[in-house]
Order: sequence, then C-alpha cells, then structure tokens
Amino acid sequence: MKFDFHTHTNYSDGKEDPKALVEYAKRKGIYIAITDHDTSKGYEKVKEEAVIPGEEVTTQFGHVVILCNFPPNPPKDISSLVDYAKENSCIIFPSHPFDIFRKGIGNRIFEYKFDAIEIFNSKAPKSANEKAYNAAKELKLPGLANSDSHVKEAIGSAYNEIEINEFNIDEILESVRKGKARPIGIGLSITAKFKILQWYIERKI
Repeated sequence: MKFDFHTHTNYSDGKEDPKALVEYAKRKGIYIAITDHDTSKGYEKVKEEAVIPGEEVTTQFGHVVILCNFPPNPPKDISSLVDYAKENSCIIFPSHPFDIFRKGIGNRIFEYKFDAIEIFNSKAPKSANEKAYNAAKELKLPGLANSDSHVKEAIGSAYNEIEINEFNIDEILESVRKGKARPIGIGLSITAKFKILQWYIERKI
C-alpha cells in the first residue's frame, strides 16, 4: 500500500477541500495523512475516510509533522511535542528539515528524538533532500518521502510503500517506527509545478 504522510488542504495553506484531496489521492491509489499547519480541522471533514490524522506543527525552530490515530492537539514547543508524541503513541518527523526557505529545523534534527526524517520532499531543493537523507543515515532513523502537497496534482510525486493488507493506522505508524516504509521520491510533474505556481500567485493577489 502507498502512503503520503504530508499534505495540506484549504484549512491551512493548501488549495483543495479535504474531500477533493482525498478523492484525488484515491484515484492515484495513495492513502494520505492530512497535516495542515497547526490544525486538525481539515481531517475532521474526512474522518469517515481512510485518512491518517496529523498536523504540521510550527515549533520554535521550524516545522515538525505529527501523525496519530486521533486528531492531535499538540504543543508547539519542540521538547513538549516530543513528549506528547511518545505519551500518545504518535510519530513525529521533521519536514523538509534542511530547506532554508521553508522553516526546516536544520541541525536541530540532531538534538531531539524523532521517529523518522523526511528525506524526500517534492518541493524541497535536491541539496536539502540530500542533507536530510545523510542525517537519517547518521541518526539511523527511517526516511520518508512525501509530496507536501498544497495542490492535488502534487499527489503521487512522492510516497511510501508499506507491505500491509488493510488500512490500520496503528499498524501504519508502527511500520514507520520500525523502518518498514520504503520511500519513493519521484518528483513533481510539469502540471503539478504549474498548478503550484498558479496557486502561489492566487494567494498573493
């Protein structure tokens, strides 16, 4: 089964309604986590679907994604976030950690206990992804590949393969913890790049 653990809807800075994003991902054969910035409201709109609840938390050092088997209400302090994840059997990973343009946590990645690292983010520069890959190897942590989709067309540009037979959030999260998720980084299509640019301009107007 294929999973994208980092997507955004119009409940933060994404373009798509949660239902539209989930439907598009279904057509691609990919299950998604909805990880809007500092809110789980988007997930609430599709909680009857096979979707993983989460958030991209804006900590004092940058962005960290948390995934749980329930809609989380995580603290923004990074030390407290680590504790919250552990206490609630959630997983956390720094998103685009070395992307200096998009609030990556940078070398703070070495200071806190994460469950995995996003080693391929479709929107991050190649050099940033390579740094994340090397950090994951150094820390002996699982690597994840995610679209960081803000438009539906980005879905499919990166995902993780897990050999399980049915959608079960606890099993999915445990598979990530144990390094059983195989990251597949493909890259954005021309169409996706155009739609991202178009959305960026729309938001600025």
